[in-house]
Amino acid sequence: MSRFTSDVFPTDINAVLVNCFYKQIENIKEIDKIFSENINKLLEGNAVEIYIAILYYDACIFQEECKKATFMIDKEILAERIREGVSHYEQDLKGEIVFYNGMSKKDSWKSIHNFNNYYLQKYSISILP
Repeated sequence: MSRFTSDVFPTDINAVLVNCFYKQIENIKEIDKIFSENINKLLEGNAVEIYIAILYYDACIFQEECKKATFMIDKEILAERIREGVSHYEQDLKGEIVFYNGMSKKDSWKSIHNFNNYYLQKYSISILP
């Protein structure tokens, strides 16, 4: 976990996005599709994986807004997939989730709501059912 983050994350989401995906745009053909496929795999998982996918979704939006993204995500399609996952694991996300490294997050639902409010205001997109 990065010492610069004020939240509990299982990994430095922005560092993975920027250093492992965005920087590979010239080296790996269709890195954007590889990224999307992996986000979709997370969205097929459990509550922890759904939450991690949401963190990546949010990081992508942030990087796009800062004009630092080397590829863009399809916000609408991913939002729909996130809604499905959130709907399925809503009760788990309202409780404490425990990441694979043992760290836990007690207020993931509040974070999801905060993200959702921003997406609604800025893009008219909802990640909540």
